[in-house]
Amino acid sequence: MLPKLNGSDVELQNKVGSISQAVRQFLSPNPQVLRMCDELGYEFRDRIFNPMITVWMFVIQVISADKSCQKAVTRFNAWRVARGLPKVSSETTSYCKARGRLPEALFERLLGWTTQRCDEAAEQDWLFRGRIVELVDGWTVTMADTAENQEQYPQIASQKPGCGFPIARMIGLFSLAPGAVSSTAMAAYEGKQTGETSLLRTILHRILPGRILLADRYYASFWLLAMSELRSIDLVARAHHLRKIDFRRGLKLGYLDQLVAYHKPQRPQWMSEEEYGKYPAFILVRHVRYKVTQKGFRTRQITLATTLLDAEVYDGDELATLYGRRWSVELHIRSLKTQMKMEHLRCQSPQMVRKEIHCHMIGYNLVRAGMLASALKFHLAPTQLSFTGAMQAVEEFASCVRLRSGHFTEQWDSLLETISELTVGDRPGRQEPRELKRRAKKYKLMQKPRDPNRNRYASAA
Repeated sequence: MLPKLNGSDVELQNKVGSISQAVRQFLSPNPQVLRMCDELGYEFRDRIFNPMITVWMFVIQVISADKSCQKAVTRFNAWRVARGLPKVSSETTSYCKARGRLPEALFERLLGWTTQRCDEAAEQDWLFRGRIVELVDGWTVTMADTAENQEQYPQIASQKPGCGFPIARMIGLFSLAPGAVSSTAMAAYEGKQTGETSLLRTILHRILPGRILLADRYYASFWLLAMSELRSIDLVARAHHLRKIDFRRGLKLGYLDQLVAYHKPQRPQWMSEEEYGKYPAFILVRHVRYKVTQKGFRTRQITLATTLLDAEVYDGDELATLYGRRWSVELHIRSLKTQMKMEHLRCQSPQMVRKEIHCHMIGYNLVRAGMLASALKFHLAPTQLSFTGAMQAVEEFASCVRLRSGHFTEQWDSLLETISELTVGDRPGRQEPRELKRRAKKYKLMQKPRDPNRNRYASAA
């Protein structure tokens, strides 16, 4: 668990005020969107569904329990009527077309802007040795079964045509302290250069120098370890399962703590000769092994591979504790897929699917920003607060802001107090094996696509 903060009152008030302003800009139409459109050179006509209105509707739509476009348009009409404006048509066509016109780069910029606001609010006590730690992991999402989605993100090859859903592989970079997502990458589920390590290489340049990347054993390859050194970042990961580790060799830094050399392997097919020549002949990697004594854990010992070579500065026990917090990225992904229902996407085209994903990430950061502001104000750690409770509180607070333009300060204070009360239990050592209590319904699996004319000759009732 992260330590509680101990900053000055003035500094905390400034941080709470800054992050509250950022959240408010997404709970109502955000002028920041128009400024970013100007920076991108995106020109648009001044319509009812302009970019400022459309982005606001889209973000609130993915946060809400009902994610339908019909609900979004109804919500927009309620906002207009509350301000004395005439309601628009309840048809969703104009809104959907407005979403399709927006450039993907706009959503990428908005995501980066929300991440920066969250990182700026992080307290020094939440960092690791004064350094920002980022987490990386991957997951999959499915989407609407349309011809366009199937072409770019095909269903699993073992499924019969028409019996599966388009599926994509994703990875995300999450900050350890605030929990915000900074970058994502997406590709087809199967095929060349669609693995998690390949996706990470495409966004590794977005990690700022001086930061630490925390990952599982899948990422502990020579290429990523060497690439992190070339970009002035450090990698802490579990040692790859195919690498044979012998603590009788190498330079001993302590008990089960050694320094070894990873030699450059042969050039892989995906790498050009020019890029291959930029890598050194070998890199120094530190191995740290420790035992897991907590009951219920399948793994009894863990060996870390890291580029943090100084054993005096980065103690082995500290690295073990740091790697133990890697599990929080699994909780972040669960929040996105389960709590925010991002496991199956609704949009009908690949371009809109990517925009929908970015809006989920922006909405996720919006909830995280509210949790950070509450943690700062009430002297808590962000990990003590419930993401689900905070998301529900933000959704209800957003409806209050829509219908009442004034009294924002009073409403915001009530929201932060509500989030602070929705804490999660601290239950160390608990054992919860993965078991299902509810039985699956005994429906047959689809073996062939549905016949679109199956009711063509049905008799009228």
